[in-house]
Amino acid sequence: MTLKSDFGKANRTEEAAAFPAVILIDNCNACNLRCSMCDHKHMKRYRRVQLMDMGLYQKLIDEIARENPQARVWEIFFGDPFMCRDIASRIRYAKEKGLRNVVLNSNGVLMTPERAYAVIEAGLDAMYVGIDAATEETYNKIRVGGNFKRAVENVIQYRNLLAERENDDQKLFVQFVVSDINEHEVDDFKAFWKEEEINVKIRPKVSWAGLVDATNLQNNEQVIRKPCYWLMQTINVCADGRIALCSVDVHCRVNCGDANEQSIRELWQGRLRDYRAMHREGRFDDLPDMCKRCSDWQSGYADFIIADDSKKQG
Repeated sequence: MTLKSDFGKANRTEEAAAFPAVILIDNCNACNLRCSMCDHKHMKRYRRVQLMDMGLYQKLIDEIARENPQARVWEIFFGDPFMCRDIASRIRYAKEKGLRNVVLNSNGVLMTPERAYAVIEAGLDAMYVGIDAATEETYNKIRVGGNFKRAVENVIQYRNLLAERENDDQKLFVQFVVSDINEHEVDDFKAFWKEEEINVKIRPKVSWAGLVDATNLQNNEQVIRKPCYWLMQTINVCADGRIALCSVDVHCRVNCGDANEQSIRELWQGRLRDYRAMHREGRFDDLPDMCKRCSDWQSGYADFIIADDSKKQG
């Protein structure tokens, strides 16, 4: 099964002109796995492993609360949140400031019941856990260094903790990134998690702007290019405060400013605005080389599959 992008139905090109609709905050860029579809293992070539300074984090959250408290705030960009010992207190700070859509993504291996309970109690709005396989054999080829049984068990325990809470609207998803390694297990994955009454999100693979192979993506010369959804909607703040070009610029190869020195609004209206205009106006040849060559924009127009549409959340 390969998730194909239907560019004729593309409806995600609208620009968040005044202030980003989605903010990715790199609270911790450390990760405990070395997944085959990820380039985290090479991160040290570009930036050091670190936690975001709490003062910078609070500065970001305070501004989001003033400007757009409904913005979706991912509390992790290129690491695993459970490598960050105070992630629960960071989530709590965001929720106490009035943010309404605070989410996490994790590989689930370190998501013990104690850690899960802490982020649930902090007020998290959604948790996404990437497992990407229905069998241990396939999992080990993708989630290198992980533990399939532990990840599955941790997700089920997370579900149980949510069930113990009354009137809790937090959503829980397990995610499957389709590749040639695991595409034969999509149906089994969906069936297993449906039985467990846990939402499933199936999404296409990306190349992280050309860093890993993604055969599902076509060459830009083969298709009519559309503006990149992630660039038009999202700002990405690295752990040291630098602003990456987009959500697949995980090494901040195109530095678009520094959140230590400017506000999110100023950064959004600076170099990033120029790049958004290039996309909006089809001036793709004017973009930085990484962006000019990137085909990951196609994944923003693929048919994402949510196993339980009644609980759908993007």
